Amino acid sequence: MNWQDVRVSIPLDSQPLISQIGIGVHGVQQPVDRYYLKGLWCLHLYRYSADLQLDREHFPIQPGYASLLPPDVQQEYRYQGRSVHIYAHFRLAAAQRSIVQIPIMQDLADRFDRLNAAMEQAMNYFLIQPLRAEVHLWDLLWQLSSGSAQENTLVHPAVQQALNRIALRLGEKIDIDALCHEMGVSHNHLTRLFHQTFGMTISHYIQTQRVERAKHLLLYSTLPIKAIAAEVGIGDVHLFNKTIRRLLGVSPSEVRNHLSSSSP
Repeated sequence: MNWQDVRVSIPLDSQPLISQIGIGVHGVQQPVDRYYLKGLWCLHLYRYSADLQLDREHFPIQPGYASLLPPDVQQEYRYQGRSVHIYAHFRLAAAQRSIVQIPIMQDLADRFDRLNAAMEQAMNYFLIQPLRAEVHLWDLLWQLSSGSAQENTLVHPAVQQALNRIALRLGEKIDIDALCHEMGVSHNHLTRLFHQTFGMTISHYIQTQRVERAKHLLLYSTLPIKAIAAEVGIGDVHLFNKTIRRLLGVSPSEVRNHLSSSSP
């Protein structure tokens, strides 16, 4: 397998917990360094040429490259002289949903200066505002995911366009055929894309989004149930009650009572 195709699965449900972030200076005292970071992920942005070996895999390092290394892997760096890079060592919580693929080594090309500046900003924040530094690093990891060679293939442009239109019209009657016509795609094609992305039909997706919004309003607003039904595009209160009970397992009134009954 080509080194450019090697990716690591990283959970990004929650922000990283930074153990250390800073500037590393290497290749001065010795030409080879070896590391084993137990439980720690490692992100490097490079301005030099070198060679990285992970277990038995070799990865070239060039100016403008970035590497993301998983925990508990033997790392060996072979330098060609004084080598300076910015790095972050961090922990991540176990994933619930958001597991993304990021290349172990990638060429950032014209994105390097911008992302390197973001790393420097996170480094500057770390000593005085560590939480802010972690948020910056979290966003940087997402950018490395969406900007890699896979270029965010998780969501098809037609699906993203449909999601935006559905969100804007959730409180209205949504005619799926009319929606497809507006977007210039066939109903069958968009249905296949929704199945590939969410494992459900467009109608089911719209229904789940309406129920999620209704649940939020039931828990955190004083709107009457009839008003909430209209707010989420289900004007028939009987149908609203039936839909909530079918998808959430309880009635709208029971959803509303949950917050007060669970409060200390």
